[in-house]
Amino acid sequence: MRKMFHRILLWSGAILIFFSCTPSPKDSPITDDPSEAQRVAKEAYIFSYPFLMGYQAQYFTIMPNSPGYRGPLNQIANDTIPADHTRRDVVSMNGDTPYSAFGIDLRAEPLVLSVPEMKDRYYVFQCIDLFTHNFAYIGTRSTGTEPGNYLFVGPGYAGEIKDKDFDKVFYSESQFVTIVGRTQLKGNKDLPNVKEVQKKYKLQPLSAFYGKAPKTAPEPNWVPLNPEEFGDARFIKYVNFYLSMVEPFHPQDKEALKRFEKIGILSGAKFDSSNYSPEVLAAINEGILEAQDAIKKKAENIAERVNGWNMLDAFGPREFYKEDWLLRAAAVMVGIYGNDKVEAFYPVAYVDMDGETLDGSQHQYKIHFNKEEIPPANFFWSITLYNKHADGVGGYMSENEINRYLINSTTEGLIYDKEGGLTLYIQHRMPSQKDIQANWLPAPAEPFYLMLRVYGPQSAALDGTWKPPGVVKN
Repeated sequence: MRKMFHRILLWSGAILIFFSCTPSPKDSPITDDPSEAQRVAKEAYIFSYPFLMGYQAQYFTIMPNSPGYRGPLNQIANDTIPADHTRRDVVSMNGDTPYSAFGIDLRAEPLVLSVPEMKDRYYVFQCIDLFTHNFAYIGTRSTGTEPGNYLFVGPGYAGEIKDKDFDKVFYSESQFVTIVGRTQLKGNKDLPNVKEVQKKYKLQPLSAFYGKAPKTAPEPNWVPLNPEEFGDARFIKYVNFYLSMVEPFHPQDKEALKRFEKIGILSGAKFDSSNYSPEVLAAINEGILEAQDAIKKKAENIAERVNGWNMLDAFGPREFYKEDWLLRAAAVMVGIYGNDKVEAFYPVAYVDMDGETLDGSQHQYKIHFNKEEIPPANFFWSITLYNKHADGVGGYMSENEINRYLINSTTEGLIYDKEGGLTLYIQHRMPSQKDIQANWLPAPAEPFYLMLRVYGPQSAALDGTWKPPGVVKN
């Protein structure tokens, strides 16, 4: 159904939490007009798609018996080893920067994230609300290399905030926030240093920051995940829960949310199918199908293709989307929790320069970067290879005889030519010429894809002046 794109997860294991919806204090004015229900359902589903996919993507990270479990809310969960072929909890995992991924719950009180001085490596904490807006950044690019204390405040908080006590105060539109931390790894020998850095990251309630007993919120009642409910009118109950976590509503959303009440979307309201006529339920389901088709079509055409690379730029804060909910939904389908382009740029290649699918059983490949074509990164760049074992489109790092899953600008032993250019060899078997083995990125004997990550892209990457060279048959 999706030709070029796929719901690529560009993060690892952030945590969200979900409550059962509570009864609404008022009845929802559900329409009895099927045509109106269909029209509203399409619009509401596109608006709500980030909620639903965020739920699905994160659910198993909060379940203690799940293979993807990371830990409770309000507790930093650090990856102590870089991702490799054994990591299959999400697709297209990053192997350059071990993650410090966690979720925070701001219902009780604000939370403080403290970071140490970081002058010897790149790091970033990407902060995402329930709409999947990247509303805040902490890190080398955004806040610098000095130590700092950063405060997160939820919607509707009425307590005193002493701005002078913090390097920056971030206000979230939602009570729940996903934070994805990344700390640069400069080769396997550098891993102990990364672990020491991770130990210095600290998260605490505002009260604890001032030496007082922290406040608490009620224990949540988990809602069992049933992805089948996302495809019919039952999606409404998930939306109604999220709406209770984003009040007061942003002015941009108020008129639309009023329209959505026509199909029972109302903050905190329960979903009861008996409140709908069979005709209206059928119309809502038809509107959902129309919305899904619109999102898929947008996702397929969300990025310009240059030399076989999809030049993705679809993530940002609320202001970035300019009320284009379809773009926001398509961005989630393509790469949920992707960084703003100014932080990290993600060209993805599924095909070679001839437009043919990359396949290690059919061809050997190479990418040659002239000196001026080497990715213009302020911090570093990498190319990671993935199989397609997840669903035939996206997948995981591919097991190989030298345990090399990526090549980046800090890879030891890379051989550059006399002009400063770099050629990478991408093939299943080790090259016979020993002088190019250092530049070998092992490929599986099957279809695969490549993700080029540019951390801190320079102006040439941001404005399109720089174009990555294509993958060619060798």
